[in-house]
Amino acid sequence: MRLLLVLALRNLLRHKRRTFLTTAALVLGIALMVLGRAWTGAMEKAVVEPARDGTLGHVQVYRKDAAADEGGKISFILPQNNYRLIEAPRSLIERVLRAEPRLEAGLPRLTIGALLSNGEASMEVVLIGIDPLARPTVYPAVGLRAGRHFEPGEKGILLNRGVAKRLEAAVGTTLVALGNTSDGRLSAVKLTVTGTWVVPGLEAYEWGACYADLAAVQELLDAGDGAGVLIFRQRDPSAPSAEIASRVNAFLEAQGLNAVAFSWEDMGGPFIGGMLLTRFIANIMDLVMAVIVAAGVMNTALMAVFERTREIGTLRAVGARRSRILGIFLLEAFLLAVCGAVGGALFGAGLVVFFGRAGIPAFSEAQRYSYGGDYLFPTLNPADMLVVPAVMIVVCVVAATGPALVAARRRPADALRYV
Repeated sequence: MRLLLVLALRNLLRHKRRTFLTTAALVLGIALMVLGRAWTGAMEKAVVEPARDGTLGHVQVYRKDAAADEGGKISFILPQNNYRLIEAPRSLIERVLRAEPRLEAGLPRLTIGALLSNGEASMEVVLIGIDPLARPTVYPAVGLRAGRHFEPGEKGILLNRGVAKRLEAAVGTTLVALGNTSDGRLSAVKLTVTGTWVVPGLEAYEWGACYADLAAVQELLDAGDGAGVLIFRQRDPSAPSAEIASRVNAFLEAQGLNAVAFSWEDMGGPFIGGMLLTRFIANIMDLVMAVIVAAGVMNTALMAVFERTREIGTLRAVGARRSRILGIFLLEAFLLAVCGAVGGALFGAGLVVFFGRAGIPAFSEAQRYSYGGDYLFPTLNPADMLVVPAVMIVVCVVAATGPALVAARRRPADALRYV
């Protein structure tokens, strides 16, 4: 083994420029793959996690016929004025929590479209009615730009920053919300601005949404004690939500309830769509990078085989077995890959740390939408520094296997006559 190592190192150092260029390509490719994975993970964390903690929750429960008038398929984007509501939502939340201990808390939510007015200024908005008592546990990401969260019974509202600016409303301002009841009557309710909300990471997704007291939205809709959806949060956020949603569905069926549960992946809408697209693009880029690196290593190995044909014949003539010839070339590829992997992992980690501090700016509105803000701050995942280099080492050795087999199968007499 020591002799093989010496021969492999000697052969790599024989052509320093070629070895350097191949190693540099490996370093750059692996570094970009590490940075790409950090970029993908940062996009998921920047958008998906805040979405779960500020709007999606982990498990959602609707009435089975919630979208019966809109094609029957319940989706992320439901009609704002949905009159097929879950009655006595708090009671059902308590029953579900007792049946599924992996769920920590639940929150009834009722979303409607309304016209919000302040004097002569008015604007169409989406009112998201939530239970203020359950909000801290189920929606922990809903923070404040100014003011405070509303309390039960005060008919408070948290404005979107754009709505606050358009209506020239500040903390303490009384607004009038106009909407339609379930039977088509025009209704109105006064709401007191207690603050402006923000979900860090979802600034690009705020649209015209405003959080309001559930009781006030129920009064505006004249819906009694009803909710359009129940939002549940898990005790362990990393646990598979699909399995928990399945257990909740089994409970609802056993109880004969007209309700159905979905995981946050099912109802993720644009958040999940962006994440899946990002993952797909990142996987394609990794595959392309791996092919380019493999082609470079294979080309280097083939050149080495052709250049050292007579040397191979000499080794075979003095008794070297084919397995030893094969081992020399594979060891060369392995050493080349290890050097590139170490350098690539360190360079990639440096890039991630740099951009993690400086941020990756959004150069377009589409990027800002994907990032959930103006900058994306990737974080270093130690697993990427191990997995990516390890995979690329295997890719390099596999790429060199073909040329190594060609070298090992050379007949000594033919190799010695090679010019």
